[in-house]
Amino acid sequence: MKLPANFFTKIFTLAAFIFLANTLQAQCISGDCKNGTGIYLYPSGAKYIGQFKDGEIHGIGTCYYTDGSTYRGEWAHRYPEGHGIKTLEDGRTWEGTWKMGLPLDENGKPIENLFPEEKIAEEIQSGCLEGDCDGGQGIFAYPDGSKYEGQFTAGKPDGWGTFTYTNGDRYVGTFKNGLKNGKGTFFYADNTQATGEWREGEYLGNPQIEYGRVGCVEGDCEKGRGTYIYKDGVAKYIGTFSNGLPDGEGVIYYANGERYRGRWALGSFNGKGTLYMPDGTEVTGFWKDGSFMGNEKPQQTQPTAPSLSPEDYIAIRKASDMKVWAVIIGISSYNHMPTLRYTDDDAYRMYAFLKSPEGGALTDDQIRILIDEDATYDKITSSMQEVFSKAGKDDLVMLYFSGHGLRGSFLPIDFNGYDKKLEHEEINKILDASPAKYKLCIADACHSGSLLAMAEKSGEIRNVLEDYYKTLAQADAGTALIMSSKSDETSLESSGLRQGVFSHFLIRGLKGEADKDGNKIVTVQELFDFVDQNVRTYTMNRQSPVIKGVYDGKMTVGVVR
Repeated sequence: MKLPANFFTKIFTLAAFIFLANTLQAQCISGDCKNGTGIYLYPSGAKYIGQFKDGEIHGIGTCYYTDGSTYRGEWAHRYPEGHGIKTLEDGRTWEGTWKMGLPLDENGKPIENLFPEEKIAEEIQSGCLEGDCDGGQGIFAYPDGSKYEGQFTAGKPDGWGTFTYTNGDRYVGTFKNGLKNGKGTFFYADNTQATGEWREGEYLGNPQIEYGRVGCVEGDCEKGRGTYIYKDGVAKYIGTFSNGLPDGEGVIYYANGERYRGRWALGSFNGKGTLYMPDGTEVTGFWKDGSFMGNEKPQQTQPTAPSLSPEDYIAIRKASDMKVWAVIIGISSYNHMPTLRYTDDDAYRMYAFLKSPEGGALTDDQIRILIDEDATYDKITSSMQEVFSKAGKDDLVMLYFSGHGLRGSFLPIDFNGYDKKLEHEEINKILDASPAKYKLCIADACHSGSLLAMAEKSGEIRNVLEDYYKTLAQADAGTALIMSSKSDETSLESSGLRQGVFSHFLIRGLKGEADKDGNKIVTVQELFDFVDQNVRTYTMNRQSPVIKGVYDGKMTVGVVR
């Protein structure tokens, strides 16, 4: 039999492609993948043939995904964007307009489930596009759509560089261990900018603060009106004082570029005021002890009631037929995603709440916490399976995740750009496998203060643990998934709150502020309504929490002393 002239060439090319796919390294395998036309192999093994600009997939091209589907059409900055056709392995197709990798309906809204019964590949060009992204000069594309070009140390931005965010913001300056650190300029998408000094991601270059001077620099800072500069130049307050503390009307300028103007009491925001952020966001409403309370004036609270002894709480907890089982995860320092600032702290706060009587007073064997390097894919899944399998038929199991997320998944610390994703589908399977009657998943999955203690009347002691388990037992069985933002939104972190915005209001709600009907029981629906309203208000509707699942809105998630 005579073989075609190009038979061996084809075999060699196929073998080479299989070899390259098995190495799973993002690379250009043919042509000009910087500013031209070429063939690019994704880290996952998917293959793109088409146009490039500045090292990114951009223009007209076709991608062959690992699930057998293809996309043919227009691309922008590594995503399908413009007109295109998606074809599944079985031949079904959808043709229309795309944006950031998602198809749009006739109203320009993203279609979340194009083929509901199919799991569609959402691979994106990522990894080191050019140069040395470990310890030199290079360009690194992150799976969430952001990109960094500059100097690296140990695989993280370190030195001079440019970071481009998915919303169009851009920072040009120096970095240290993945965070803005040193001199730089932040260019916002609305054409405003902030130039100055940065430290561990915080903006320090506020010209309102006179560095080198501290204390009362003008007027009467004891019982009158004056100007006070805080230690190390972190802030400057101008306004009225009482007993040496800001009290009355005043304005404070923070070194990170934020400022607050409004009412004060005992040295904290108390009353009506506005917090101005460097990106132009304004948060106006009522504040209490430095925390944003919303647009309605908060009610005065009574002194905290005396609490039961720890021994009493332990006895009550052991006597209950119900138990709560929890896995808490917080990840801030990724290798293949931008560094986050507050996610690990948020996880510790949630852990502390669940150990408290208001959160169920969980014993050590009922709760597992995984932070940063401990939060690998294997440890997360095995911890969930182990802890949740211990639950009885009347118990509650809970997963809290604070870290990066992509569409349809959360990202463990060992996410490598395409693999080791914690798919929502997998989480649901683990939850479904648990014999527990109640299942709750709360996620502050980022692309992302003080707690107001609600109290009983003085002298009245309530058995808060008994209330927790008694009211939980009255709810119908179900699973609730509360997520910090929609799939096409970013979960925001706030330097003013020193937390993720979602987790800040989540924990405040759990502590009692979500108790809308005043019955001292926080239900899952009350919690979501409180978080949803406050997150939307604080972020000016840039972040919208969502709740999904089949659940009883009366399911108890916290109680109030």
